[in-house]
This record gives sequence, C-alpha cells and structure tokens, in this order.
Amino acid sequence: MPPPPSSGYYPGDLQSAYGVASAAASFSPGPSAPTIAIVDAYDDPNAASDLAAYRASLSGATDPNTGLPDAAIPPLCSGTATSGCVTFTKVNQSGGTTYPRGNTGWAEEISLDLDMASAVCPSCNITLVEASSSSFSNLAAAVSYAKSLNPAVITNSYGGAEFSSETSDNGIYSGTATTAITAATGDSGYGAEYPAASPGVTAVGGTSLSYDRTSTGFTWNPQTVWSGAGSGCSAYEPMPSWQNDPGVYSLSGDCSGRQIGDVSAVADPSTGVAVYDTYSEAGWLVFGGTSASTQIIGATYGLAAGSGTIQTAPGALYPDNPSAGTTGSTPGLVPVMSGSNGSCGDYLCDAADSLSSGYNGPTGLGTPYGVGAFVTGTSTSQGFGLSATPTSATVTQGSTASYTVSVTPTGGFNSSVLLGVNGCPSGATCSFSPASASPSSPSTLAVTTTNSTANASYSLVITGTSGGISQTTDVTLNVQAPQTTGSMTVTVSAGKLTKKGPSYKVPLTVGVTDATSGSAISGAGVVLEVFASSNCSGTVTTSGTGTTGTNGQVSFTFSSRQATTWCALATASDTGYATGTGSTVFST
Repeated sequence: MPPPPSSGYYPGDLQSAYGVASAAASFSPGPSAPTIAIVDAYDDPNAASDLAAYRASLSGATDPNTGLPDAAIPPLCSGTATSGCVTFTKVNQSGGTTYPRGNTGWAEEISLDLDMASAVCPSCNITLVEASSSSFSNLAAAVSYAKSLNPAVITNSYGGAEFSSETSDNGIYSGTATTAITAATGDSGYGAEYPAASPGVTAVGGTSLSYDRTSTGFTWNPQTVWSGAGSGCSAYEPMPSWQNDPGVYSLSGDCSGRQIGDVSAVADPSTGVAVYDTYSEAGWLVFGGTSASTQIIGATYGLAAGSGTIQTAPGALYPDNPSAGTTGSTPGLVPVMSGSNGSCGDYLCDAADSLSSGYNGPTGLGTPYGVGAFVTGTSTSQGFGLSATPTSATVTQGSTASYTVSVTPTGGFNSSVLLGVNGCPSGATCSFSPASASPSSPSTLAVTTTNSTANASYSLVITGTSGGISQTTDVTLNVQAPQTTGSMTVTVSAGKLTKKGPSYKVPLTVGVTDATSGSAISGAGVVLEVFASSNCSGTVTTSGTGTTGTNGQVSFTFSSRQATTWCALATASDTGYATGTGSTVFST
C-alpha cells in the first residue's frame, strides 16, 4: 500500500465540501449497494490494483493540507461479492473480458474516474466498461451495454465537438427511470460539446475549490467558475421545456437550443484531486478537468440511490414551472456567482450574469450540498437546525446581551453555516463572532443596546444558511432603562458676550458632577435648550447636544441678533444616575 499523497484533495475533503459525508455513511457496502458504471476508452491493465491501492491508502487518512480526516473506505472484494466489501468489475463494451489495448492517456482518465467515484461514494459498487476505442460509435456501444446492467448512474467523462447527426444518439445517452447519465462539458472553455448537449444527460461543468485554514478553524470558500469548463448553446439540440423559463433558466432570444451545463463540481487542476496511477506513471498524481467533476456528480447520484428514490432526469434539477416564475435556487444546490470561461457577453459564460435561479453556463444550477437535489421523497440527506441560548434575555440599555448560537446536525451534517440576524433594535448593534457556526464550533451573537429604546421588547430572528438550505431560530431581547443609583449636579455658566456685526455670541459651559463626591462625570449626554425668557419656559429658540469630557464639561456657543434676556436649560443623563438639570439666565 503506498503512503498517502502530499497534495490533491482527499475523499474526506470532497465529502466535506459537498456535504455528503452523512449520505456516504448511510448505507453499507455489499451486493445490494448502488452501482456506478463508468465508461472509458481502451484498457487500463492496472485499474483494479491501482483502485485498491487508492482506497487502502486513503482509508482513515488525514489530508495534511486541509487537516480534514477521511472516513474508513471499504476494501474491494477479493472474490465473491459479500457484505462489507465493494465489487469492482471490468468488462469490454460488449460485457466480455477480452479487453482493448492499453493506452496511457486513457489509463490516467480511468484512474481519475475510478478514484473519484470511490472518494464520494465509497460504498458504491463500480463497473468499468472499456470501449474498444475513443470513437463515438464505440463509446456509445459501451453506454448501451452499461444501461443493460441497470446501474444507479452511468458516467461519461469525455466529449467532443457537436455534429449534425448527434440527435440520433440521444436515445443511447438518455437515462431511465432508475439510471442517471452524466457527461463532461469539456475543458476548453466556452463552447458546446456532445454528449453533454444531449437532453437526457446531466451535463457537468467545473469550479475552482479553495479553503481558508487558520488556527481558529477551517472554512470552504465560495466556489468560482473554472475558466476551462465548457458551456454554451447547442447548435442541434432544441431547448428542453425545463430550461425554457425566461429570466429563470434562460433568456428569450439569447439561446434556442439545449443549454450547457446543469450542475458542477471541482475541476480546476490548480485545486485538483489526488489520483493513484501506475500504468506508465509513478503513482500519485493531481488531476482536474470536468472528468473529475463528472465523476463527483455521478457518485452523488450513487449516494442518492442509496439514500432514497433517485431523480434520474436532468430536468428534475430545474424545479420551476415555466408559467409559475422562479422560486430561487434549487434546494440542495449552491449557485456559483463569480468567474467566467469566456467572453460570450452573458450568463452562458459569465457567472456574474447568472439568472434569477442562479443558473449560468459553466456551472449550471450550482454545486451540490448533500443529495437533496438528486432524490425524490424521503432521504437521509443532510440538514441542520439552529438553537440559541438563552432564548430570551433582559439587558440594561447601554450594555450587551450575548447569545450562543449552535448548529444542530441532522444526518451527520458537518459544515459551516453562515449566520445573520433580523430585527436588531434601532440604535443597537448586532454582530456574530465568528460569522459562521458548525456542529463543533458555535458562534456568539452580541447585541449592544447603546442607543436603543428602553423598556421595549424585540424579537431577533437568527438565520443560518448552508448549501442552499436555510433555518431560523427566534430569541427575545428585553431592554430596560438603566437603574438609577446616584444623583448628579448640573451647572450652566455663560461666558463673555461678544458682538460681531449684527450677531451677539455667548459661550455656554455645562458642568456635570457627582452630587455626593463632587467628582466630574465624563461621558454624560447633555441636551441644552435656550428660551427667550427668564424662567426657561415657552418655545425653545435653539438647542444642541453634546457629551461631557474628562473634566465633566461640554461647551456650546449661543448666537442671536436679538437683544433680550435668555434662559439656558441643560439636561444631563448617564448610566447609573438619575437625570439631572441645571440652568442660567443671561442677556444679549
């Protein structure tokens, strides 16, 4: 068994990034487990031994770069299929055991495909169907044989330029009620390819997958378009009804054909996956391309088959009725909102132009989080709940209330949840630290009620979002007025009158001290009102606000063109003190 690699994503990384760890653990290996049928060209003589080495080396390993652990990976069956092991079968395009000639490049492809299927669905059985050559006719024959096996999914990590007679092969490249078919959109950027363009195929695009790892935790960054991912508008396949929803999945007049792709996963070689291959290779390699993403999505279909009733048709990923408008992104898929694969000028190549459902060409409807987008009815797909402690609190105006927000996993959920809050009181601040939570790392919501209204009750709605799934929890915040424990002395003094032009100016100084100790009170809020009377009554002529400094004073300047008697009234407030007032009479 080779030692684990030093680079490239491990199975645990991919299961974490796409939220499928619980689905992968939800069923056991054995003859009744779902089967992934992988179609490739030519022969890889080392396919079985390399696959066994990959699974054994990474079973329970920890990626030294991300720090994420792998779960145990079941071994391949050494003989008759039994419970506790995974069946690997290799056949030619007719189902026989006379294999085509070996090919180094396609052997790399085969190793990538087998390893990614194992990484994401470690308990799925695998059948490798090797076409005699890379011609479309031989590859199509291999797909036809694979369909006869009734697997959960058939994966095709190859493609080529569209051709005018391609529609005659669409029957071959169409899933059944129990078998999904995936195909790669290509690695040459913007431009449609076949069989990804077939309306019966789930066309798989590509993303870049990166992360942040610090001393305080690990987070996956939002995925972006991989520039090499294929996309576009088919020249020969008409637009299927499930994409014909203007503004939601398409734009009227922009494309009248089948749009590519449908979903996506990591394909960027610079954020690539670890692969083991010894046929004319030294062992561990790092690969990318939509070949990788096609197998990841194919394996997710395999997980869905083990978790519930599978939705095999690509149209099932497009839930909106064309006449009903959009309901937002597809549940279980996370839209990719940045990056591009070309300069087509719109959403078919640029994620920044994504439509209201989040759809764009290079990544389709987005990347999976859990298997919820691929199943119908009940399933064991992951989810989460939110809880906050305490559920209610009473806080004195000007102080801070804290809530610990925890993520409650469902089905083994183990990822970060982005947190937000609605209903924060006016004049208060509400902030999470950190901005996300996970089952192993709660977050704290701090609500500081500095200028909020006292003697009021507020309902805070905490929202958590992950993988296109949102949950909420409510907490109640009661803000009470500060308790008065002391009294203050407030003085107002008028300075020297000056006259400049027609205006009179008088400096006014407000002093605030503790009535018992006589010490200055800094930070007290002061409201100063000036009346055109000698007893501070009637209509306020002018007013101003300020805060006392370290000397307990705050200064104002009064200006008027009127020569008369004035009264200045200062009202001071500070936490822990009863409100204090003071006044002075002066003339201009």
